[in-house]
Amino acid sequence: MDKNRNDYFAVKPVAAVVAIAVAQWAAPVYAQEAQEAQPNPNQLQSVVVTANKRVEKLESVPMAISVISEEELQRNNVREMEDIIALTPSLTQASGTTAANNALFMRGIGTVSVGIGVESDVSVILDDIPIAVQFQAFRDLADVARVEVLKGPQSTLFGKSAVAGAINIVTKPISGPVTYRGSAYYTNDHEWRLAASMGGRFTDTFAMRIAANKSDMPGNFTNLTDGKKVNGSSGKTFMAKFSWTPIRNLDIDLMPQYNEQENTRGVTAVNGFYRTTGSAAAGNLTRVPVDINTAYMNGNPNLPASQVLAGIDPTNPRNRLVRRDFPTGIASRTTGTGLKLSYTLPSNATLMSISSYQRYKANDSRDQDFTDVPTLTRPGENKPTVGNNQFGTYDITSRTQEIRLVSPDAGNLRYVAGLWWARNEIERHFIRGFCVAPTKCAANSPSSPTNYYTDIYNVNKAVFGQATWDFAPTWTLVAGLRRNLEESGFNYARNFYTDQLDRASFVPGPVGVDVFSSSGNEDWATTGKLSIQKQITPEVMVYAMTATGHKGKAYDVTSGLRASAAFPVDPEKSRTFEIGTKANLFNNRMSVAAVIYKTDFRNYQQNTSFVLPNDPTIYTQLNSIPEIGTKGFELDANMLLSPGWSLNASLAYTRPTINDWKNGPCYQDNTNPAIGTTGKGENGSLAGWNRNCFAIREGATTGIQDLTGGIFPGTPKIKVNIGSNYDLRFSSMPFRAFVNGNVRYQSDYQTAISNDPRAVNDAYTIADLGFGLRQNSDRWRLSFQIKNLFDKFYIPNANASGPSFRAGPTSTSPAITVDSWVPPRDVFRYYSVKLDVKF
Repeated sequence: MDKNRNDYFAVKPVAAVVAIAVAQWAAPVYAQEAQEAQPNPNQLQSVVVTANKRVEKLESVPMAISVISEEELQRNNVREMEDIIALTPSLTQASGTTAANNALFMRGIGTVSVGIGVESDVSVILDDIPIAVQFQAFRDLADVARVEVLKGPQSTLFGKSAVAGAINIVTKPISGPVTYRGSAYYTNDHEWRLAASMGGRFTDTFAMRIAANKSDMPGNFTNLTDGKKVNGSSGKTFMAKFSWTPIRNLDIDLMPQYNEQENTRGVTAVNGFYRTTGSAAAGNLTRVPVDINTAYMNGNPNLPASQVLAGIDPTNPRNRLVRRDFPTGIASRTTGTGLKLSYTLPSNATLMSISSYQRYKANDSRDQDFTDVPTLTRPGENKPTVGNNQFGTYDITSRTQEIRLVSPDAGNLRYVAGLWWARNEIERHFIRGFCVAPTKCAANSPSSPTNYYTDIYNVNKAVFGQATWDFAPTWTLVAGLRRNLEESGFNYARNFYTDQLDRASFVPGPVGVDVFSSSGNEDWATTGKLSIQKQITPEVMVYAMTATGHKGKAYDVTSGLRASAAFPVDPEKSRTFEIGTKANLFNNRMSVAAVIYKTDFRNYQQNTSFVLPNDPTIYTQLNSIPEIGTKGFELDANMLLSPGWSLNASLAYTRPTINDWKNGPCYQDNTNPAIGTTGKGENGSLAGWNRNCFAIREGATTGIQDLTGGIFPGTPKIKVNIGSNYDLRFSSMPFRAFVNGNVRYQSDYQTAISNDPRAVNDAYTIADLGFGLRQNSDRWRLSFQIKNLFDKFYIPNANASGPSFRAGPTSTSPAITVDSWVPPRDVFRYYSVKLDVKF
């Protein structure tokens, strides 16, 4: 299909929604339609949260919470988790080789994992139901009312996988008369979105809400092999809520969901091609450009760079051209439902039952050699005829059950208590590289071939409770406790023959070498929370809080070097201390929340990724870092400067550090050559590696470095986000104009756990501008936006994986440093138009 035809089908759905909207406006409107309550234009709107599993005003909750409202989501055209991260300074993201390896970081801490045996540090909850595996959260966010970012350990109420924090996503409620909404969005680089919803109360005992959306972002790289766009995503989502009150005091909510997602992100493009000479220690380190005509992939004379990178300028820092003959990305389907029963007791306490079932199935793939020419040689041949690829499947089933008792809001003592049960089952099949009989291969053979089936299960049972006690007129104490039992286990079987594509043909290796299993592994844990709060004035409160977090045992069942799953990594634990204040000032025209904190993590579970010389394969291995920590300061402020003119600002100063890790990984440094014939570099370090890297034993070529006191990577020291919206009203017009803007800044930051000084992302500032018209009662809104207004170019992932080249046709030719990147959505300026209608 040609480009013009693609554009036609991208525009056609937008036109359809516009036509429906115009037709609806021409139709009669129900005379009895109720008017929605309008907020006081001279005060900020009240914000409620459910961070403590009960509805509370944000300013009354003694913990650090950032809330992104529906208005802010709408104004910034938020579509997916990456957009939430851009608006929340306390959040960052580590991007993996595909979306299945992405990770959320809270206050600089998160779990980078490419395996199913390691849980995340940041839990994601959607309408009271946690997502089983974190990467499932990287999908379209549909029909969302608000996003609550809960900072610091949240294990007391939300259990495991909340050891660093939680993101609580709340979809829109059912309220008022039946209302229909539609939305259409289009950009100049051919992204489009369609959304529709209807909902309201049909009778006194029945209400419902249905929402559906579809989106497509083709991508911002061009694959020269087939002419298609890559590094994009598309999705389809359907959500519903059915609310029934069969008898007095009993509410039943059924919440089915469906999502399809296709994501081609993870394709890297070469944007740096040079050699380094001199020595960093001597102060004469320089970069020397390399002629592509003298370079060879892996030093292989059959793989000249001029062929491998045909049509690509590898020295262009903005290069958006790639060559791929195998897909990179993940395609997934999620189905599930939630069932919530709420019964109001005679005491006005509420007894709730929340059940859920979810099934996630996905196919992922990656072009491991980063090109469209064969790079591997079959047995008996002398030229490459096979590509180096990887692919696999995920099958995840999650079931949860919670029984919750919530006290009435009135009184000096309020509480929430409950029982929790959950079972997650995760199956993974994975093939990488190339190996066929009669060749005998191992994990360290060329292309690192592997073919494995593995499955993990965990069952969690817990009892929890939290009480809030107003023990004096202006003093409040909050105390919570959770007792959790996790049972976990796994099965693992592998071989190295990559042509055995299904279970019927798969023959595993020997038990104890390639086959492992374990079950019934128990882990008991107790976590808690304690805070004291002082209401200094009716508008200002201060608090001090401490909390602990716990995440269960981890299994390295997917390491390509060895099956170390037989040796589970110890549970991860955290403890935090916070001092904060919240205030509503100037007759509720300004709200401020500020906090300083310090959090320590022990036995931190971390996947470390690395490559070996002349091997583009990305290896990973699970480590347990003895101790890391993070500390910092956060500020959230909202201001109503005048009726119709609002301003919001947030800031995070974050300093994550490695407190204790004496056997950390090294980084390669070819400016540290061997001295004479000693095989060692400067100061006795390991030649070819950084000068703090020493052999694990005399004569070994594997090195380690003491990273104690080093930087824990992935988070800028400073992140700032400032947004503003101004409504311009016309006294004689049924509509008004608006203009809004958003500016975000982040400082430079380290991206490699090895603390490689070359793997540092530069600081940048990005500004967005929006404007448009809206009908006074919000029956329609037409908005325009310019993302990255000043076309600021930035690279968010300086250490993205890429191909390996040498300046000559041999494996001993001088190594070439190759930079690669994956662009964010707004790295280049783009424009959008959006139409929202309501009737």
